[in-house]
Order: sequence, then structure tokens, then C-alpha cells
Amino acid sequence: MSSGTPLVYDPIDMMCIAAARELLNDDAVLVGMGPPLLACALSKQIHAPGMTYVTESGPIDWVLDPELQAPIQIAEAKLAEGASMLGDMIDALGVIVMGGRATAAVLQSAQIDRLGNMNTMVIGDYTKFDRRLPGTGGHADSGASAQRVISTVPLEARRFKKRVDFRTTAGYIDGPGGRTNAGLNPQGPNLCVTTACVFSYDTPDGGETGSCEMTLAGLFPGKYIEDITAEIPWALRISDNVREIAPPTTEELEMLNLLDRDYVHRTPGRYK
Repeated sequence: MSSGTPLVYDPIDMMCIAAARELLNDDAVLVGMGPPLLACALSKQIHAPGMTYVTESGPIDWVLDPELQAPIQIAEAKLAEGASMLGDMIDALGVIVMGGRATAAVLQSAQIDRLGNMNTMVIGDYTKFDRRLPGTGGHADSGASAQRVISTVPLEARRFKKRVDFRTTAGYIDGPGGRTNAGLNPQGPNLCVTTACVFSYDTPDGGETGSCEMTLAGLFPGKYIEDITAEIPWALRISDNVREIAPPTTEELEMLNLLDRDYVHRTPGRYK
């Protein structure tokens, strides 16, 4: 491939890569199902090799296997290979997350609202639902206790709600002071990474002040503010300094394709 040839990639590729870039080398990360498994594997391989990769089933500090393939789910046997510790759900969610040791959680969500609350339980009314979803997993614990949360949510109008149908994961709950009133610590800086942009939240101190509302912070290559606001069903806050997020590098894209060579996490046609 010549240096002048543009790289070919899909929106889901960019979402995983952008999320991977947000992790730090000294992070202890609770990794959720779906694209977060891939994004965090990419980060561990390129951006944050020192991060501790934890899934709710209990493996702690997983090391990439020799074939460089990301796990396809949170209880896969390969997570035991080279791990520092093989624990259980009590260790992962109790000791690491609820014990305050998870500096970050990366979670996929079916719905998210303007205050960062997430829904992985039901679409519609809880007792008369339109669709039943997989459930909470480690989302409830992570929303309560992780020091910051990075959500991955494809940019589709059906996923963004002024208020989620059911709150499985606490973001900033009902606005400034909501977390404190619920007995939770402030949290942040939280982010929502989509297939077109990155959102931050308007709160300088993790939910005590500011509006705590989702704010457009960065655009992916080729995307415009109008593309984003067209999918959001409320008056979206726009940062005064919306940044242009760099496209994938050759190294990032090649590693992503190696980690997910069978397109388990990036099913063609699933993500716009």
C-alpha cells in the first residue's frame, strides 16, 4: 500500500479505535461484552500495554494469546491464558470494581441518555416491554463504582434517548448532584464513543456541577455537526472546541483486523 493511498475502514472500526485511544497505561479496566472486548484488546496491544484487562467472569490482567485474537465473550477460556489471576465474579465486580480499583469501564449499551445513563435491560415499559435485552451484567456495578466510564454506542437515533427506558447503569442520573444523592462517588471524565463522533459530559467535577449533559466533543473524519444532531432527539450541547479525531493509522487498522479477523465484533452491515 502506497503512503498516498487512503485507508479503507468502516464506522465500527473507527469506534473501536477511538475508544482504544482513550485508555491509559496504568488503567485497570472492566471490559464489557461486544466491541469493548475488541477495543480494549487493541489498546492493550498498541496504546496501553500496561493496562489491566478485567472481565466480570473473573480473569484479571489477561495477556494477548500468541495468535492475537480478541476474546469473543467475557468468560472465554483464552482469558485464562497468561492471566495474573483467575478469580470469579466476586473478585472482578466486588474487589476490583466495587472496591474502587477499576479506574475505567468500557461498556456497550443498547440505549443511552443525555446524562449518560445506560440501558441494557428492556426497550419500552419494564412490565410491557417491546424487546427484552441481555440484562445488566457488570453494568450496574461499573456505573456505580468505576472511576470513569467509556460507553460505546453506535450513532443511531433509536439508541439515544432524552431519558432511557430503563436505567441499568448510572451515569449522572438526574443531573448535578444526582450521584451524590444516590450515595455514589463523582465519576469522570466519562465519554461516549460512537460510530461518528465522541461525546463528553458538561461537568468539571464528575457530576457535582455543570449541566452533566452529553456534549459533542469530537468528530470522526468526514463527519459534520449536522450529521450528529440529526440523530439526537434533544437539543445537543456542542463544545466550543469540537476536535477533529485523527483517522486510523495503518498499525491500528492492521491490528484491529488481526484481532477480529473473523468479524465477530464487527459484523458487516450491523453498524452504520
